[in-house]
Amino acid sequence: MKFSGLTERTAGDGVDAWQVHYDALARLEAGDDIILLSVGQETEERTPAHIVDAAIDSLRAGRHHYPPVSGNHDLRRAVADYHFQRTGQRVSEANCAIFAGAQNALFAVAQCILEAGDEVILSAPYYTTYPATFTASGAALVSVPVKAKNQFQIDPGDIIKAMTRRTRAVVLNSPNNPLGVVYSRERYAPIVRACVERGIWLIADDVYQELLTEEELRERGSPTTLPGAGRVCVSVSSLSKSHRMTGWRIGWVVGPEELVRHLYHLAVCMSYGLPAFIQDAALAALAGGTATAREIRRHLDRRRDLVLRQLGGVPGLELFSAAGGMFVVFDISGMTAAVSARRFARGLLERHNVAILPCDGFGAAGARLLRVSLCVDEQRLEDACGRIADYVDSLH
Repeated sequence: MKFSGLTERTAGDGVDAWQVHYDALARLEAGDDIILLSVGQETEERTPAHIVDAAIDSLRAGRHHYPPVSGNHDLRRAVADYHFQRTGQRVSEANCAIFAGAQNALFAVAQCILEAGDEVILSAPYYTTYPATFTASGAALVSVPVKAKNQFQIDPGDIIKAMTRRTRAVVLNSPNNPLGVVYSRERYAPIVRACVERGIWLIADDVYQELLTEEELRERGSPTTLPGAGRVCVSVSSLSKSHRMTGWRIGWVVGPEELVRHLYHLAVCMSYGLPAFIQDAALAALAGGTATAREIRRHLDRRRDLVLRQLGGVPGLELFSAAGGMFVVFDISGMTAAVSARRFARGLLERHNVAILPCDGFGAAGARLLRVSLCVDEQRLEDACGRIADYVDSLH
């Protein structure tokens, strides 16, 4: 039987890169002692009790019927307030739409603004699902790699140079996954100006900004507050990382009202809204403030320091880690043994029971990079670092 071209556009390296992770999960479920460092979630932690209680209370109150398709009005108002607190951009509930996580939100936005013949610019390395997310519409991906000599910061000139008459969107992820790099207002400004002048959308994947300190947020700034940005900027975020709610699947889009109306039409035929009891839990999460995010950040800072200490002196590994995100990335280009990121990750899992994510699915710039999650306790993380060092030594 014949399948649509969509099936090819949603497959490929970005999906295949996860195979090591899925194999590790299967072994873990079978009872093997696997240290799982291949995913950005605190697998040993739970969603705060007051959020869980809000969902239970909501269910018991009968909040399990069809909800408003774009999201409950009180949650959308809360998202608008939260967005203002985090970015400084004043918006209303009419600018907000609720989706099943940031991933679903990004996909929905792509479907509403991109089509065959368009181009979308990504800063590489980028998150593994981006190619499928943005090319499912038929648009072509244009990758603009960041440079190590610039500490992996975006170069506005390179992104503007990549714009053509076919460019319809630029996607920027700050803090970046996998590198954790935070982009400043000064770096955003020329890009926003070019987008406004040329009628190009700027999609800001802000899911990791929730883990930044208040000082880092001020330094980062937001593209949404720059002159003219309200017309072209779309911000996507969620509660997954900041409130330990990865499995709840709750996220949002903040953008121009006209886009939100189109997102509503798409949601009508795609999901018809999210369960009201999950939205009530999200409302409780937002009302609870940033205490959980601050606790997560403290854990991440300690674990990042641990990994940098343990692996910093290993011959052949070049480590990189910035303040944002949940990961440390290391480059194996300096190893005497020629080995790809995927082969390295596969061997580490098979020989030492440690799962890390190869970054070859993050674009060509990630061919020799590997991502280590900081989401297990310090003892397990230290043990994993020892096994990684042993594996590198065996390859030499």
